[in-house]
Amino acid sequence: MGEIVALLQLNPTVGDIESNAAEIERAAALAASNGASIACTCELAVCGYPPRDLLLDDGFVERCQAAASAIQSPIPLLVGTPIDSGSERTKPANGAVRVGPGGSGEIVCRKQLLPTYDVFDEARYFEPNLDAGLASASGMHLGVTICEDAWQHVGDVPNDYRTDPIEQLADWQQRGGPLGLTVNLSASPYHLAKEGERAALVRAAATTLDHPFALCNQVGGNDDLIFDGRSLVAWPDGTVVQGPGWCMGVMLVDLEDPSSASWLPWPEGECGPDCRCAVQVVAPGDEPAAPDSGTDLLSAVTTGLGDYCRKSGITSLVLGMSGGIDSAVCTVIAARAVGPANVLGLSMPSRHSSQHSIDDAVATAEALGIEMLSIPINELHDEAEEALAEELDSGDPVAAENLQARIRGMLVMGAANARGSMAVATGNKSELAVGYCTLYGDMNGGYAPLGDLYKTQVYELARAINADAESMGNPPPLTESTLTKAPSAELAPDQVDQDSLPPYATLDAILHALIEDMASPESIAAEGYDEATVAWVEDKLNTSEHKRWQMPPAPRVSERAFGQGWRQPLAVKR
Repeated sequence: MGEIVALLQLNPTVGDIESNAAEIERAAALAASNGASIACTCELAVCGYPPRDLLLDDGFVERCQAAASAIQSPIPLLVGTPIDSGSERTKPANGAVRVGPGGSGEIVCRKQLLPTYDVFDEARYFEPNLDAGLASASGMHLGVTICEDAWQHVGDVPNDYRTDPIEQLADWQQRGGPLGLTVNLSASPYHLAKEGERAALVRAAATTLDHPFALCNQVGGNDDLIFDGRSLVAWPDGTVVQGPGWCMGVMLVDLEDPSSASWLPWPEGECGPDCRCAVQVVAPGDEPAAPDSGTDLLSAVTTGLGDYCRKSGITSLVLGMSGGIDSAVCTVIAARAVGPANVLGLSMPSRHSSQHSIDDAVATAEALGIEMLSIPINELHDEAEEALAEELDSGDPVAAENLQARIRGMLVMGAANARGSMAVATGNKSELAVGYCTLYGDMNGGYAPLGDLYKTQVYELARAINADAESMGNPPPLTESTLTKAPSAELAPDQVDQDSLPPYATLDAILHALIEDMASPESIAAEGYDEATVAWVEDKLNTSEHKRWQMPPAPRVSERAFGQGWRQPLAVKR
């Protein structure tokens, strides 16, 4: 048996320094009691990632470093925390300290590479370092890196950094003696299929260093960023051990016997006797088993909403239920995130609502066991039309349609305020991209679980929801009618979305190319898409930016989401 390393895959709350430190301390004790001789946390585990402008608060960094250094651990433990930069400049460093036997708050690493692309803005807060991170523990020398420090090695970053910390450690080994292990304290945000990218990263690092390389990743949601965990260890021969996604726990790995790796759910007993969390042992040349994308998206958006509520002190949710696919899926996510007893669905039929949509909404509410209220809006609608009659008669017909959305938004917000709940917005990325949504109407809400999912992905998520329910012996919460009827906002007689939009399969493909691939309209049309349709979609994407500036936070599941990683000008001539 070799050294047993413990990766503490935890879910810190941003700013809750004392509770985060206590959680680390308890998890380290659990690891030690199960045979671990070394442990490490994720990046900035003491304060949670990303702390953003909390780092600018007077005394915040000092409190974090003091709390990390005071952690009691029966085994050597590397803790991620902001620390004093060690320079005369005012910015701190993103670092790691060693605690436990033989060390008490010794600084062992300051992050070298600070990402400033997409959702990252670390150069705003931290001072970069130039030196390799090194530590000693359990009679072994360790290399220590923090998140981006390892990504440079596989060239999977847009920044052109001047150094490669993995190559730096490899060079140090040749001159200063062998390292037994290199660890990476990570807060690697989730997007679909990212686990394959991380597996390539840890394999490349282990091969270059010629010793095991361990990446401990954060799990859980903080605002719009979500973290899937899936911590990993790789060996020079290409063997990889990967922990489960979407759950807290401690992964124990014997550096001489990958096959004996195990998973300890955290808190102890949290997952129950039927827990399916387990490590994967991946042979050289193989890839980690990819999760079903619909199931993974379900875990991702549920984690995003659930942690946003838990960490913000929100205990109950209110949302409109139209009987359409988006509101039905959001209702399921809400029930999973805070429990069915804490969700209120509002059915708000108008003169244009179909009976099958009303019935579908009721069926979903009954299958989930949530409370549902029916508040017809015909009288409010009539009164609003009468008050604005002169404007509506001579104005854009969209104004009359939007009255219904705004009345419904008012009712949802009213119920949420009355109950001390949070309203949930039900829009998806396709709608937000082209402005097919109503400000102060269906965009109302404190969080948008589907805000980074294209419409076609919402259907994929819906199928995963029903499959999961059936696997547990429960009735599917989404009716066949909800899944198969033509999408419609039901704001006018016989209206369907395709009256105003291209078919969603076409729309989503064009949007994905424009947003995530950053392709030109010419190159998209060259792929076989109608040139006029591409031009229409691009124009709508560009002219709807004012709505996205007012959208609620949404869990990031794509490589380029609206929000902090999307920084388009608002008033601009293109």
